[in-house]
Amino acid sequence: MTARWYIVHAYSNFEKKVADAIEEKAKAKGLWDRFEKILVPTEKVV
Repeated sequence: MTARWYIVHAYSNFEKKVADAIEEKAKAKGLWDRFEKILVPTEKVV
């Protein structure tokens, strides 16, 4: 199956929490096998 890309807008400092929630819900609904990756881009601030 061809992968589709989706972008989710999340507030700062909640990105990981949103990714975890998406993964948890997908697993609970038996849809996790349809996911390839959940990427959370990060930037190191100095």
